[in-house]
Amino acid sequence: MESGQSTQGRSPLAIGCGVSLVLIVAVPLGGFLWLRERARAAHEVALIAQEERAEQVFEQPMEALEAAAQAATEVYDLDRTVRVIHGLDLALEEQEDLEGYLRALGRQDYRGVAPEVLEGRRRILEVIRPLYAKQTELADQQAMWEMTSELLLATLSVVSVSGDVNLLSPAGQFEVDRDQARALWDDLKQRQADRRTLVDDIAELDQQLFDALVDYADTYWGYIERWDRLSVLRDRAYLAAREGDWGAVEASASLAIAQAPTEREAHLLKAMALIEQGQPERYEEARALLEASIEAHPDQTAPAFLLLGVLAARAGDGQQARLHLQQAAAYYPKQSDQLLDMLDPYKMRAFLQESREGQYIVELYQSTMLGAGYFSPDLQLARLHFQEGRFDEGQAKVLDHFARRRSQEQWAFVIRDLSFCQELLGSDFQRIFPEDSWLDLQVSKPMLGAGISLAIDNRGDRTLHNATLILALHLTDQLPSQYTAVPAPATVPAVKAHALTEFGVLQPELEVMGRAKTLGDIVEHRAILISDEAVVWVDTDKFKIAESEAFHQDRKAVDAGLRPRGPRLHSEGLKTTYKAMIAGLSRGVDLEIEQRYGKDNVLVELPRELSILRPVFRLRYGEEILLAEDNVIEGDRIVLRFAGVDNFDSNPQPTDDLQLALASPLGDLVLTWRASGELAWDFVGVTPGE
Repeated sequence: MESGQSTQGRSPLAIGCGVSLVLIVAVPLGGFLWLRERARAAHEVALIAQEERAEQVFEQPMEALEAAAQAATEVYDLDRTVRVIHGLDLALEEQEDLEGYLRALGRQDYRGVAPEVLEGRRRILEVIRPLYAKQTELADQQAMWEMTSELLLATLSVVSVSGDVNLLSPAGQFEVDRDQARALWDDLKQRQADRRTLVDDIAELDQQLFDALVDYADTYWGYIERWDRLSVLRDRAYLAAREGDWGAVEASASLAIAQAPTEREAHLLKAMALIEQGQPERYEEARALLEASIEAHPDQTAPAFLLLGVLAARAGDGQQARLHLQQAAAYYPKQSDQLLDMLDPYKMRAFLQESREGQYIVELYQSTMLGAGYFSPDLQLARLHFQEGRFDEGQAKVLDHFARRRSQEQWAFVIRDLSFCQELLGSDFQRIFPEDSWLDLQVSKPMLGAGISLAIDNRGDRTLHNATLILALHLTDQLPSQYTAVPAPATVPAVKAHALTEFGVLQPELEVMGRAKTLGDIVEHRAILISDEAVVWVDTDKFKIAESEAFHQDRKAVDAGLRPRGPRLHSEGLKTTYKAMIAGLSRGVDLEIEQRYGKDNVLVELPRELSILRPVFRLRYGEEILLAEDNVIEGDRIVLRFAGVDNFDSNPQPTDDLQLALASPLGDLVLTWRASGELAWDFVGVTPGE
């Protein structure tokens, strides 16, 4: 009873304190529970939104890969497969987030790609999609992308080799080292250990993701190995083409075709070899190869049409040849990007840049795909015009070709194409502007500032208009005879006759293949002048003399039996010029003594036709050898002035034998004025073929 009374007698204050205590505990707890529920609900909303986002961003690449896999057949294009492999791996390196990478996958053209590669990529996406769908935070999405992309690239690098791997007859096998790959995977997860939610999410799919990545890497190396074997055979064909060994080109190309029946390069190389072997009974075989290539690669037809044009020209069908070559000329600009779709894999084979032979391979591939050198429609049309006796049309095509090179700023091809013109077109090309050795490149330091000043001294009597100067620089770390093309700062309206024309100042910093170079790295300069009237090499006096000396040394080696004799001149144009030159010597040479105080000067006038020899002149009198102080072209004459030769005491003729040597890459012409007044001559060097 007392107890009850005690309870009823509690004060309102005590009761209030109890209620307050309950509220103090309950309100925060309720607030926490409410906030937690609100956060959970917000997370659920964010998760639903992220799942929808994942569905959207994965849809296009997944559908593209699935559709391509369903359409794929057992006959795949190995080149296209490797292009896609490297394109996707390049996207892994270049894209900053997963969504950018997925867009790159969705835009790929998967036609002709091996279904195994498509399935491997699709499986990786299948594993990544639910993982991405759980990452509602941007930071976690980025971390997940960095982990998966880094792991795939790392996995592709840990390869082991079993057996004896020989690219010509392989008995070994490339495969991913799973232990190394697992160690890399564990290390990546450890680096992201602070992202507990991401690590937990990955743990649920750990083995699936790891297996998908490693299985794809095994697939990757399988196709890269096959492509390497194919590339070895094509490389051999390219190198044989460089040497003109067309039988070897055909043999290597045939082996490559047997390995990859749907590839393009070896088909072109084999057709080229069949054409260049000059066996009319096999022309139909070449035509069938080219027509099959056009049908199989309708978006990459320009090289095939060019070869069909060359084939028609060889068969004597000029009209059909022109049609094919014109079609190639129309298609090259449009198709150049597509034709070079394999350039990234060629760039991946960086070792090719470390040898002259490797550079030949890349250069010939690029020439084939971009219409340079042999594969230039304009140059092949020029040759056809020259062969048909239409010199003006041929000249116009040559100049059109280089005008396009200039407008497209494809400077590297200018060097290659000019050298090829000299080989392909011979004397017909020389006839366009035979006075090129009367253009002197002058390189000097500017009066103010850094760099080098560039100018051309035109000692001829022809003005060249709309002139661009392309320096051909041989730099440190480059192989012998390797040049880098660098345009001079200015294009000038005219290189005037008998005048010095400046082309601006070349700045001292250059970049070659990603390496910084300065003017101090220049070992040798040459230059090419592109104008409306001519495209020619322009060299310093020093280079011209060195070139002449090199010919002398070569000729001595031939005479000693240490080197085979050089080619004879088969061009009808050069044979005609040669005969006219020799016939005109007896009546086209004038010698005059210019009386001076002390030693007298010797003036010599020669027929302008001798300019085709690109001569370097030396006068020998007694024990003294002199270079011409003046050397110009005026009208139909080459005018030379040798200063301070001797005191001839008013004699109209030298008192002793006097010799003028015209040294050139083609040979040496030596004119001898006898003391008796007789003129004799001798030519030693390359001679015309029968």
